[in-house]
Amino acid sequence: MPVIKKVSKEEVTGEYTIDQSPDVTGKKPVQITISENEYPVRTWRQMLITFLNDIWNKDSLNFDRIKENRQLSRMLFRPRNTPEKLENGTIVETNFSATVILAIITKISEICDIADQVSYAVK
Repeated sequence: MPVIKKVSKEEVTGEYTIDQSPDVTGKKPVQITISENEYPVRTWRQMLITFLNDIWNKDSLNFDRIKENRQLSRMLFRPRNTPEKLENGTIVETNFSATVILAIITKISEICDIADQVSYAVK
């Protein structure tokens, strides 16, 4: 019988573009980069807030386009469990898993046509 070695799963660390989808369960974000602006973050929730604030500050029309998307509007702009206030005063829901937050950021990046300009780092 051949000896079969267990291969350990490669640890997910480093930088990823927003359209990559590694399993980030149990990982912490350390940075989000949007159009060459690097923002340090400590939590997935903080990453979402930082991203939404950046979108608002760069182009409020894009922010309005996000609100027009029914799925995102239901998820983000009807806070239930863990509301957070953005710099523009908008209250958003932030109680999501890391995977859902990445999916939200990916969808918003596509709506705003900046998917090629967004990346993040985890440890």
